[in-house]
Amino acid sequence: MKILFVIPNFDSYVLAPPLGILWLSSYAKKYANAETKIVDALRDNLSTNDIIKIAKEYNPDLIGIHCLTAFYKQTIETSRALKEEGFKIYIGGVHPTFMPYSTLKDSNADFVVCGEGEIPLLKLCENNFNHKNIQGVYDLESLKDDDTQIDGEPIKKAETVMDLNTIPMPDWEQLPPISYPHSPHAVIARGNPIGIVMTSRGCPSRCTFCSSNNFYKGIRQRSVENVIEEVKYQIKHLGIRELQFTDDNLTLKKEYIIELCNALLENDIKIPWSTPNGVRADKVDKEVLDLMKKSGCYLIDFGIESANNQILKNIRKGETIEEIDLAINLASETGMITQGNFIFGLPGETKETMQETINYAVNSKLDRAGFFALRLLPGSDLSRTLKEKYEFNYDHSFISKPDWLPENLTEEEILRTIQKAYWQFYFRPRRLWNLLNDIPVSQTKYILKAMINYHLFKLW
Repeated sequence: MKILFVIPNFDSYVLAPPLGILWLSSYAKKYANAETKIVDALRDNLSTNDIIKIAKEYNPDLIGIHCLTAFYKQTIETSRALKEEGFKIYIGGVHPTFMPYSTLKDSNADFVVCGEGEIPLLKLCENNFNHKNIQGVYDLESLKDDDTQIDGEPIKKAETVMDLNTIPMPDWEQLPPISYPHSPHAVIARGNPIGIVMTSRGCPSRCTFCSSNNFYKGIRQRSVENVIEEVKYQIKHLGIRELQFTDDNLTLKKEYIIELCNALLENDIKIPWSTPNGVRADKVDKEVLDLMKKSGCYLIDFGIESANNQILKNIRKGETIEEIDLAINLASETGMITQGNFIFGLPGETKETMQETINYAVNSKLDRAGFFALRLLPGSDLSRTLKEKYEFNYDHSFISKPDWLPENLTEEEILRTIQKAYWQFYFRPRRLWNLLNDIPVSQTKYILKAMINYHLFKLW
């Protein structure tokens, strides 16, 4: 049996190995004895016709297309084109998990997988790709013809792998890190190639703008021994020179991050590493930060969102700006690069609160910052609450424009504020100098693309 996995081509300034697909591929190989092939059309800049040509040559029994809201349009185009050629198609990922009916209707795919993909893929292989009666797998006939799937409640997600140690190492042979350009998740990185490792799945936080808590089932962690084994493999066989831990919150459990850092030190693993997905400020202290720095962490990213405490309360962040500021200061004292990410346009946002956030960022000890417009993610509590007040817009870059506007704010005001925030934050001699020193020549074009997406050069 042969499975082809496809990552569509789309507009992005980040090109990194698709860890979820790499896991699915290795899982299908080990437990279903399947033959797999992965096509990353983004990495290779492939057209839909290129993908069709590869599919015809490979002649798979099943094609799985990965789908996030960021590249929904490209997913639909790819699925329709492959379906016209007679292939059996399924679509998986966060977007179809929470919008299965519209995904199926738009794509002409045979079925979608809602939730994590390993167990349903194994059952599909065992059933000769008959998708009927597999938990979390739905075709168009099995779903109601309405929009109730947006909030996710009627949809029973797939069974999940509770012991992450049983999932084989990602299928790095197909998409080794060295085959990717130097355009990392965190935009700027020190080493290349970059190794990507995820030590856990799930997040207990209930931030209203995020869908992670509703997508994953519980919090599951790999053993530190299992993680170290993969890190060693990536260093020895893939030649990685930097490591990025892409967990939703690597520091969630203090005892775990301490054990991991000590294991990196004990195994003499001497490569720089970072946390580009961000950590919660209330989940680090001086002991943890000192140990992270000692074991090689050079950059720590904090999800801050807003400097206004009422807005943080509105989105159920569960932190105050005072707690966040303390963590940034402690991390800065260790000598780590500190980065913070902010969202403009959250519920309760005004011109005054946006300026409050800019003032905080500019005067903080952050070395880097990202400023974004609110995007309403399918599966997030916020998209559920506001579902009568917006429509998903798949026609513009996923990071460029807001989906929903707070009262008394316009789209132009939010985009102007983002532009203003970047210029004010980085137009400081220390930050600008350090940033320019950290940018490798190989990353210049991707950073320029990011700046264009953030409207930094737009004349209003």
